[in-house]
Amino acid sequence: MKRPWVFNLVFYLYFLCVFTLHAQSNIHYYFKTLDIKDGLSQNTVNTILQDKQGFMWFGTKDGLNRFDGLSFRIFKKEETDLGNNFITALYEDKAGKIWVGTDAGAFIYDPVLETFTRFDVVSNTGSVIERAVTMIGEDENNDIWISVDYQGLFHYRLQDKQLTNYLDRDEHGNKLANVTRFWFNGNTCWFSLYDDNLYYTEDNFKTKPVSFKDVDGNEPFKDDIINTRITGSHNCMYIGSSNGLTEVNMTTRKVRRLLNYYVRDLQFKSDKELWVGTESGLYIYDLSKESHIHLTASNEYDPYALSDNAIYSLYRDKEGGMWIGSYFGGVNYYPRQWTYFEKFYPRENIENFGRRVREFCESNDGTLWIGTEDKGLFHFDPTTGEIKRFQHPLIYHNVHGLCLDNNYLWVGTFSGGLVRIDLSTKQLKHYQKGLDANSLDANNIFSIYKTTIGDLWIGTTSGLLKYNRATDDFTRIPELTNMFVYNILEDFNGNLWLATYSNGVFRYDINSKEWKNFVYQHNDSTSLPYDKVISIYEDSQKRLWFMTQGAGFCRFNPQTEDFTRYDISKGFPCNIIYKMLEDNQGNFWLTTNNGLVCFNPDTNYKRVYTTANGLLSNQFNYQSGYKDKRGHLYFGSINGFITFDPATFVENRFIPPVVITDFFLFNKRLLVNREDSPLEKSITCSEEIELDADQNSFSFHTAALSYQAPEMNQLIYKLEGFDQEWYTVGRNALINYSNLPYGTYLFRLKGSNSDGKWNEIERTLKIHICPPFYLSTWAYILYFLLLIISIVGVIYYFRKRNRQKHQQAMEKFEREKERELYTAKIDFFTNVAHEIRTPLTLIKSPLENVLVSQNVPGEIRDDLEIMDLNTNRLLDLVNQLLDFRKTETQKFKLNFVNCDIAESLQQIYTRFTPLARQKGLEFTIDYPKQLYASVDREGLTKIVSNLFSNAIKYSETYIHVKLLHNTIDETFVLSVCNDGNVIPLDMREKVFEPFIQYKDGMSNMVSGTGIGLALARSLAELHDGTLSMDDSVEHNCFLLTLPLNQEHTIAVMKNDRETQNILKEEPQTIQKQNRHTVLIVEDNPEMLSFVVKQLSPVYLVLTATNGVEALNVLENHTVNLVISDIMMPEMDGLELCDHIKSDLNYSHIPIILLTAKTTMQSKIDGLKSGADAYVDKPFSVEYLKVAIANLLRNREKLHAAFAHSPFVQTNTMAMTKADETFLKTLNDVTMNNMQNPDFSLDDMAGLLNMSRSSLNRKIKGLLDMTPNDYIRLERLKKAAQLLKEGECKVNEICYMVGFNTPSYFTKCFQKQFGILPKDFVK
Repeated sequence: MKRPWVFNLVFYLYFLCVFTLHAQSNIHYYFKTLDIKDGLSQNTVNTILQDKQGFMWFGTKDGLNRFDGLSFRIFKKEETDLGNNFITALYEDKAGKIWVGTDAGAFIYDPVLETFTRFDVVSNTGSVIERAVTMIGEDENNDIWISVDYQGLFHYRLQDKQLTNYLDRDEHGNKLANVTRFWFNGNTCWFSLYDDNLYYTEDNFKTKPVSFKDVDGNEPFKDDIINTRITGSHNCMYIGSSNGLTEVNMTTRKVRRLLNYYVRDLQFKSDKELWVGTESGLYIYDLSKESHIHLTASNEYDPYALSDNAIYSLYRDKEGGMWIGSYFGGVNYYPRQWTYFEKFYPRENIENFGRRVREFCESNDGTLWIGTEDKGLFHFDPTTGEIKRFQHPLIYHNVHGLCLDNNYLWVGTFSGGLVRIDLSTKQLKHYQKGLDANSLDANNIFSIYKTTIGDLWIGTTSGLLKYNRATDDFTRIPELTNMFVYNILEDFNGNLWLATYSNGVFRYDINSKEWKNFVYQHNDSTSLPYDKVISIYEDSQKRLWFMTQGAGFCRFNPQTEDFTRYDISKGFPCNIIYKMLEDNQGNFWLTTNNGLVCFNPDTNYKRVYTTANGLLSNQFNYQSGYKDKRGHLYFGSINGFITFDPATFVENRFIPPVVITDFFLFNKRLLVNREDSPLEKSITCSEEIELDADQNSFSFHTAALSYQAPEMNQLIYKLEGFDQEWYTVGRNALINYSNLPYGTYLFRLKGSNSDGKWNEIERTLKIHICPPFYLSTWAYILYFLLLIISIVGVIYYFRKRNRQKHQQAMEKFEREKERELYTAKIDFFTNVAHEIRTPLTLIKSPLENVLVSQNVPGEIRDDLEIMDLNTNRLLDLVNQLLDFRKTETQKFKLNFVNCDIAESLQQIYTRFTPLARQKGLEFTIDYPKQLYASVDREGLTKIVSNLFSNAIKYSETYIHVKLLHNTIDETFVLSVCNDGNVIPLDMREKVFEPFIQYKDGMSNMVSGTGIGLALARSLAELHDGTLSMDDSVEHNCFLLTLPLNQEHTIAVMKNDRETQNILKEEPQTIQKQNRHTVLIVEDNPEMLSFVVKQLSPVYLVLTATNGVEALNVLENHTVNLVISDIMMPEMDGLELCDHIKSDLNYSHIPIILLTAKTTMQSKIDGLKSGADAYVDKPFSVEYLKVAIANLLRNREKLHAAFAHSPFVQTNTMAMTKADETFLKTLNDVTMNNMQNPDFSLDDMAGLLNMSRSSLNRKIKGLLDMTPNDYIRLERLKKAAQLLKEGECKVNEICYMVGFNTPSYFTKCFQKQFGILPKDFVK
């Protein structure tokens, strides 16, 4: 059933309340709300407390909350020892411990240890507090009293730790009602029972409780539920109950009801202002005026209204701020009004008011016209706070300009043109942009200004207009055509100043009628700071100030006509300044994007106000500001507008305590006395902490415990020993340090309140970071002990080392002596071997000559053959010694060729078979049919020969040889076993050392001359193989293991009969008169004499003993062939060969090298130097003769072919690169002078830059003809070529090739080629 009369009554009472509010005071109450979205654990706040340190505590139905102004720390049973999350009461005792009443007993919080302890003391009745606690308090002796549902009232004596239970049962043993509240007045204890009455008793319940009666003998609280009481002035007591607010005069016992609403809590804000928390909102009762204000939650979202009507707790903090705990809305805070900003924004009663407030204009009656950018035009009465909307279809909702002109109000809009309102008749006239030159130039009006002489100026986005009153139209100012005029101002001198949005500032001088433009100059710091100027202001000292869009603001200096700049670099919060106003105290108020700034240019004082101080928004609106006649300032923002009287502002003198609220290690909050926590007590109470070496990255959470505007509190810190200066704490109040070195530091923290009032008492914390173990005291003791031990050890070591060094020096000395002896022996044998080779040649060569002769008797021939055999044996020994020396000095170069190992092994076996048969040994061999491997044939022969020779020498009855192919690792293994005296296992490596032999079955090492096995092992290792003895104790078995493949293998064409074929060739008889000249270069006189003797019958022989003498001989004689030894003083054979082949005069001469160097590498080096043949010492004389004859015969055949063949080219005669180059040049010179019949040797020598003799010798040596013969031959060869082509006649060709007469040409052609020219072409 609807009851409209009830609604009307409520509506009437509501407006009566609002009227009462306005009648009593213009002060509005703006609350800050903290709820679960801000970090509160739950929105039902049952009880509030501020502890001695300054923290705020809120008890909710789901946890206990500690608040420091910026953040909450929540305590719950899940993370702490708090036994229940339903918090019902809070009380701090004189020791600073907080007693926490819950739905399941009481707990004591120790702020030092941050621990909760259950209060489980057993009372005198044997009961323990375990039910819901309704209240906790103390008496005049500081003893604790606790009222508990269904358990009565408990008294805890701190002195003897005794707990006494009262009011559990009456005198008849009946259960009493719950105690809801109690308090003490001297020795008198007052208490109330739930839905019963108010009682009092004397001297700790020594007297029987008596119900309270007023002066008339009535019981005013009979059957009432008392929830709270508070003592006021004049010995009055105020009790809040389910029946309302009651005042009790304890002197007169007079009682009166002040409010008839369900009261939950009471709190005095001042002596005369009592705040009453009820189920229907908050009542603020003025005891002096006996009137009240009723504040309720807003039906629509109002961020500054109460968040809930059910008020459960009230608390006044140390700053005078009021905390209001509600049932559903969390906690509301009303700070002490040091700076009161009255706010007007869309809320109840003014829901239609616009948020984007831009323009203010005072009317003639003291009221204000307000233009908004979202809701149009409004009329505001400052005395009543009433705001009415002025609506008309002609007024666009986006107002950008207001100006009062007598009884007219000019309204400029964005895109809606200009409107003039007659305030007396409310008639409107609308002006719009038109084609007429006297119409508006744009519909975007940004500024309207009336000068002192009554001129009306209008600024638009397209220029400046002046209103013509007589014609009711406008005159466009050409100097500002198409310029965005943002603001207009007339200064004290009557000059007109115009701010433009992109073109700087214009000044119109009223006297000179001239315009001047001030703009930003890049390199001039005294110029206008920015060309976007949005506001102009003239202060009480006639100074002009200009506000810009992004470069701060500036002051105009009229004497120098420049500007002084003010921006963020000088401490201002923002570079966008919307508006400037001056208050009656001479301070400037500037609106920005980051708050409201109070600035005094004379003292440079600055103070920034933000939403934390009560602003609607930190961002204000363009040009939005006004100062009324009372000195009140108005500023529009994007959320409404504020008004305030700067004269009422009072400095906040509260000094906030500075605390460290939390300590984090590696971003994890540390609890007290927990594992891995360095905190022995709360960081808030700690004066010193000690950290391990690995705990050197930590964070502090800090706070200045002032709740007026906590976001504006300032904190600075410095860690002495690390920081060099003070740093400001950020908005998150966290201070971080990472990877601090070990040592002792002092953390210093300072704080101020929102007005910059600093607490001179610093919060300090000594921090000691222990060094790592390796730098600790125990570590240094250990280091010292280790040092002592080390010193002793070093002394012992050096003494032992000196002994060892001495011993090693002696051993080294002995080894070096042995090595020197060994080297001397090797060098001696090597030198002797080199010297032996030449005498061996002189023995071997004549011996061969004698053996070839048919006239030697048989008996003598046998002796000579024995001599020849032993000469060859001696030569093998010399070669073996030289090879061993090369392996020792790593100069032995192997030339790997792919050959049949089986065939080579068979050949060596055949060679040694007669010797084995001679000693009566069983000599067997087992090998595959074919086994190809890459080896150095000469090296392999030496290895196998030494193994066979060694076996034949020491075996007694048999020698078994076996060749195997190992397919697993691609090697072949040759085993040579004999049954000689078995070499002991510990000596089987010694036999491979030079000059070591095992003889006669004696187990000792005997010095000797044997180097065969040492050479064999060295050659095996050069093959990347091994040579060793097996572990058999039955016989001596040598194992040779070589790889089948080598990385660098030479492909060699084998010709076994090469030598035999050469030897079969006999040199033809050479006529004495055509003998060739041979130069023999040899430093050994006997060898030189022997070779000369052997060659003189056939050749003309010249001699030289070294390379230098040989070059002198070549310079003075024509030589056809050079025979040279390699090892010679001054210039050896290789150098001589290289010199001859690189000299153009001698490069055609063939060279034969004679040397004792028999290795393949030596032969390759000799041939690379340019030698034509290489003959080893000792050599066969017949072999040498045949080699000489073949070289010379081949040259003669080549010369004949060149001379008698018409188409053989000259370059085919070149033997060397130098010869090839010379012949090409010679041929080119001859061809270029072919047609010149007078071309001669002199001409040729001049063109070739050679002497006649050198040229003659060179051509003779290369081509075996004179230069003139060569010229004639080239003419004839050219003629043969032309004849073959057949394009010219014989006579024509005769002259073309340089012959004077055809007959001579024919004669020469026939003589040279054996055919007439005319027959040549047939």
